[in-house]
Amino acid sequence: MERKGISIRELSGKVVQSHVQTKTRLSRRDKPDLVLVTVKAYDSKAVASLLKKSGIHNMPVLSLQNGLGNVEELAPQLGSDSIIAGATTEGAMTTGPGEVIHTGRGMTWVGEMNGRVSDRCLVIQRAFRKAGFATIVSKNIKGVLWAKAIVNSAINPISAITCVKNGDVSRIPELREITSKVIDEGSAVARAYEILLKPDPKSLLATVLSQTSRNKSSMLRDIEAGRKTEIRQLNGSISRLGRRLGMNTPLNDLLTKLVLAMERTQHNL
Repeated sequence: MERKGISIRELSGKVVQSHVQTKTRLSRRDKPDLVLVTVKAYDSKAVASLLKKSGIHNMPVLSLQNGLGNVEELAPQLGSDSIIAGATTEGAMTTGPGEVIHTGRGMTWVGEMNGRVSDRCLVIQRAFRKAGFATIVSKNIKGVLWAKAIVNSAINPISAITCVKNGDVSRIPELREITSKVIDEGSAVARAYEILLKPDPKSLLATVLSQTSRNKSSMLRDIEAGRKTEIRQLNGSISRLGRRLGMNTPLNDLLTKLVLAMERTQHNL
C-alpha cells in the first residue's frame, strides 16, 4: 500500500486512487487526531496493547468493529475516557492489498458510552460526513452496538453455513424464518440487560440485507479463506450473556457450535 496506494471502486464504478503513509506502529513522535480501530473483534486486545506501547497518552480511539465486547477489551489498556464507540452498515470488501470495492451505502453511528454528545464526536461526525458517509452521533451507542451485533448474528453465520449471499438470506423462506427467530432471541437477551435497541434490529436487518444483497458476508468470506471468524464475539457473546441471566439461547448456541466446527474443519483440527 505504501508503494501502490489505495484503490477504491465506488458504487458508480468510478475508481478513486489515494496515496497514504503507512506504519506498523505508533511512537511518541506521532500525534494522531483520531485512531480508528477496524480490526476483527478477536484482535482488539492485541491492538490495545500495541497502542499502549506507543506511549501516547489520551489519544482518542474510535472502535468501528463488529460484535460485542470491543470497548471492554480496549478500555483497560487505553483508558475508558479515550474510547469512542461506533458502528457502521457501510458495505465494502477487499480484493487485495489496498484494493477495496464499496459494495453498499449505509449509516455510521458514533457515540460516548456515557451517552453524552461530546465535542469530539461532533468533530468526527463532520469529518465523516465531509468524506461522504452518512453519520449520526448517538446518545444510545450501546443500543446501536447491540442492534448491529444482533443483526450480524442473524446474517453472518446463516450465510456462512449455507454458503449464500446476503440477499438469499431474505429471499429463501427457510433462511428468512431462522433469521427472524435469531433476531428475537438476541433481542430478548438485550432487553434482559435493559438495553434500548435502536435502531430496531428487524428494521435494521431488512435495510442491511437490501443494501448488501449481492455481498458475501464477512463470515462467509472468512470461512472460504480458512480464516478465524468473529462467531465468538457475535452469537457466542449473546449465548454467554444469556447464560449469566439463566436464559436459554438455543439458536445462538447451535449457530456458534456449527461455525466453530466449520473453522476446525478448515484448519484440519
